Amino acid sequence: MAKEPTMKEFRVLLINSNTMLDTLITAGIGVLAGCVKEAGFGIRLFDTTFYRTADITGDEARARALQVRPTRLEDFGVAPADVDVVEDFVRVVEEYKPDLIGLSCIEVTWELGARLLEAVAGRGIPTVAGGPFPTFAPEMCIRHPAVDMVCVGEGEEALVELCQRLRDGQDHSDVLNLWVKQNGKVYKNAVRPPVDLTSLPPQDWEVYDRRRFWKPMGGRVSVTGAFEMNRGCPYSCTYCINSGYNELYSDKYYREKNIDRLIDEMVEKKERYQLAYCYLVAESFLTTPLKRIERFVQLYREKVNLPFWVEVRPESVTREKIDLLVGIGCESVSVGVESGNYDLRKNVLGRLISDDTILRAFDVLRETKLRISANNVIGFPGETREMIFETIELDRKIAPDGVIVGYFSPYKGSKLREVCELEGLIREDEIAGDYRVGPTLDMPQMSKVELSGLHRTFPLYVKFPREEWGDIRRAEADTPEGNALFMEYTERYRREFLK
Repeated sequence: MAKEPTMKEFRVLLINSNTMLDTLITAGIGVLAGCVKEAGFGIRLFDTTFYRTADITGDEARARALQVRPTRLEDFGVAPADVDVVEDFVRVVEEYKPDLIGLSCIEVTWELGARLLEAVAGRGIPTVAGGPFPTFAPEMCIRHPAVDMVCVGEGEEALVELCQRLRDGQDHSDVLNLWVKQNGKVYKNAVRPPVDLTSLPPQDWEVYDRRRFWKPMGGRVSVTGAFEMNRGCPYSCTYCINSGYNELYSDKYYREKNIDRLIDEMVEKKERYQLAYCYLVAESFLTTPLKRIERFVQLYREKVNLPFWVEVRPESVTREKIDLLVGIGCESVSVGVESGNYDLRKNVLGRLISDDTILRAFDVLRETKLRISANNVIGFPGETREMIFETIELDRKIAPDGVIVGYFSPYKGSKLREVCELEGLIREDEIAGDYRVGPTLDMPQMSKVELSGLHRTFPLYVKFPREEWGDIRRAEADTPEGNALFMEYTERYRREFLK
């Protein structure tokens, strides 16, 4: 049982530096909150989700690029507030009077989080930055004058130990996982072993604004919960930060949560928050023993029975595994295609998957009533227009219901980030952009302008006849003529393929 915090007990203010209106609950924040509460400390969440911090949301960008149906979150009371996020944060700090401020961020939200910490610097409140970006750019983060500590890797145990040490007035310069800045020196501590997922408390969602549960899924907005089924990924694709986690933890980062524990948490959250939809946090849902999937299916059908969607790798798709998912609420499966060029997949991305394997996976999925999406990425280092059209051609063969395409963003922690820095495509201290919104790299063989045009027309090339490719090529251009033509195609595409 978590202890009830009192007015005199140690208080943590946790910042969720999030992209605007990305409402899907992040399991990591919920678990951190649960750990802090279980240890008897007070916690409050400052969530940037509902502040106007960008010109466009990720969902709006995906809708404009014809990847999802447009939805209206404002119909559910979800809209960005016209309140200055920094001023509001200062107000919360003055009101809550925290003993520790923790920042959780990814690369694209680091600068926003750092601005918040800057606004309350000089008040004597210790600060710690954690999450994927601080983990893989600790030198950059610890140099920031408003950051006292950086958490490298998992934070559940480190955060609780830090709170205990600070509360008790003990030295905290040797807390594992932490880089600690003290008296002009930085103490760089080792990373502790990966946490046992069964030892962690359930997510604590009480810290969230209830609007966080409204999430667009499949063209409709539902009360959605996210649940951690696995942590990490057994693969180390070069464009993904999981390669960095696998290296940091010597290939021991990937863990699977006990299915019974997972289902118990889902049942409790379903009843308490009136959930209508679930997202299973698993980098590759089917890359797990068949018996584990069978246990999940049995308990999910009996106790949860809500619609959900999953992401899978092509080589993990088998008829036996897919048949288990049909009939227990699985509505959608997203399959990682990434690129249609085999040499690029193998030699640049580290994905040893043949075209035949991808085609077979979609053949199996097409025999079901599941909605199937193909996840593609464009703009890799060295990728040409011709290579992108190989991806388009592969998508035409597999004929997915949904065509998803993102920009390659070289995030810290990925092996390709190192390649991009060495090749001068991105500075060491440069922040990579949101993969949904725009390109980060301007390459000799592929400019940002050309890449943006291909990104918005990619689904059109996949779905419409070749006879129309000349017009679609004209629709790539960000000109009055090109934009008018693109809008005509947008109306057709939404009418015919985004029903």
